[in-house]
Amino acid sequence: MATNEIDPKLPVEQREFRPGSATSETISSGEKMLARPETPRAKEFQPKRGESMAESISKFRLPTLRKPKPAIPIVKDEVTLKIEKVMEENVGDAYQRLSPIAKQEFKIKGEETALKIRELLSSTHVKAKKILSLILAWLRLLPGVNRFFLEQEAKIKTDKIIFLNKEKHPPSS
Repeated sequence: MATNEIDPKLPVEQREFRPGSATSETISSGEKMLARPETPRAKEFQPKRGESMAESISKFRLPTLRKPKPAIPIVKDEVTLKIEKVMEENVGDAYQRLSPIAKQEFKIKGEETALKIRELLSSTHVKAKKILSLILAWLRLLPGVNRFFLEQEAKIKTDKIIFLNKEKHPPSS
């Protein structure tokens, strides 16, 4: 093999691109984008006479991307707002110390947690342990906060949320 040729069997990371080699010249001139031979499908995208590149490419259908469903509804009901209010109590100081990105993640996770708690409260049998674990998982996103404090806060918030639910649905006697 000549010194200015590239061994196609080598991985791309190990190939040497030297100035003056056939590959570096074609790459710098813009004729080819990669150091591998043209694929048969690449010829399909070449424009025909009197046709622009955009017209040639527009003949092929691209896969459509599905739009993700919004996980958090824009309009929140009264119970969800009360749950969020209970969840944000005594968290303000730790929240203010977070970076802007971490604040956004914490907020989104908190809203998701509030929706899950809302679903749990709407069921006939409320499971306090699940509510506690959801709140605890959300609070653990706060860095540098004592684990025992988090557990205590999660228990307090769970009790308040269950009390909210009992106010909404008083036991029938």
